[in-house]
Amino acid sequence: MNVEYFSEGLECLMYSGRKLSPEQRILIENSLIVLMQENRFSGMYFWGRITATKNDYYIAFGYTNDCLKDRKYFYSLDQYQWQLLPFVQSPKIFQATVLAVEPFVGDPSLLTYVKLDPTFTIVANQVVNISRPEVVKLKEEERLAAIVFIISEECAICPRGALYKMVDGRVIPNQMFRGLNDLQIDNLSYYQLYRLPRNDLKTNLSKRSDYNYAIDFLDTIDGVIPLNQAFALNMQSNERIAVIKSCVWLGMTFFHKLNSRKHGFLYLGDGRKNFDLLFMY
Repeated sequence: MNVEYFSEGLECLMYSGRKLSPEQRILIENSLIVLMQENRFSGMYFWGRITATKNDYYIAFGYTNDCLKDRKYFYSLDQYQWQLLPFVQSPKIFQATVLAVEPFVGDPSLLTYVKLDPTFTIVANQVVNISRPEVVKLKEEERLAAIVFIISEECAICPRGALYKMVDGRVIPNQMFRGLNDLQIDNLSYYQLYRLPRNDLKTNLSKRSDYNYAIDFLDTIDGVIPLNQAFALNMQSNERIAVIKSCVWLGMTFFHKLNSRKHGFLYLGDGRKNFDLLFMY
């Protein structure tokens, strides 16, 4: 959620039941403006809130030159003082984060112990050399950073044309973007994942007859597995606002106003993945 139109964006998401109290709006918006000025960010965004048993985590991120590669994430417990989220690189931390079943508590220094799945090797169609499950010591601050990264990678959305790839490889917000029209806004192929592309450039370009190298380098959400089930699109406010909800990470919601550059996503949830999705249809 861009700080430039923070209040207006929250009003658009109210159609889907996502909202913050007036006090929270004022605190978050003003504190993020200060955070943006202190770090000299080119853009500042409110990512969302992860609910915990004691203190909820409020997440935000900003960037300087590249809005995909240079993002720095922050978290806050009081919506006023923001701390930098650590950068997680260990694969075991990500595995433990997915396997952790206990809810967030709200204490960044809290340590929990998570048992990983056992590893094994297959020789001649037979399972051999089964190792004991490893126990990983997981700090809640690292778990928070990992879950924010996973959710952002899987279901953060932007409309086609909102991001522009420069000749030098930097990705910046497209200042010429004027929004999707009434023929495009309800089509999932016109929405892209707000992260570095995983598909080959030729694969993404081959999906469109009107391809543009500068804006079609990102992966579209219509190819996210499970197909036609990962996202649900609804039109609100007399067909003028598109609202897309993630069915994999319940709580992630995206909005885009018709013929307007205003768009954004917001996560309000407990950080748990919906493993029952395939049984809901």
